[in-house]
Amino acid sequence: MNKLNLFLLACLFPLILCSCSYSSSKGWSFSNSDSFKEEKERRRSVDWKTDRILEIGGTKDRAEARRRAKAEVFEEEFFRSSRP
Repeated sequence: MNKLNLFLLACLFPLILCSCSYSSSKGWSFSNSDSFKEEKERRRSVDWKTDRILEIGGTKDRAEARRRAKAEVFEEEFFRSSRP
């Protein structure tokens, strides 16, 4: 049983090591934590823009306002990433 535990530990260690990354500003973190933060920020931006569209009176339909907000956020991210 001891050899099996050692073997499993030897197999899991490289997987754990590969899933982590080190950044000088943030320290150690899992690789997907940055994408999670970006997605959270994107959702917050879409929610804010949806509320703003409904507030201004662009439409009364929340689903339509959300589609417009998603398109605006996508445009902003696309143009921000393509500019030097």
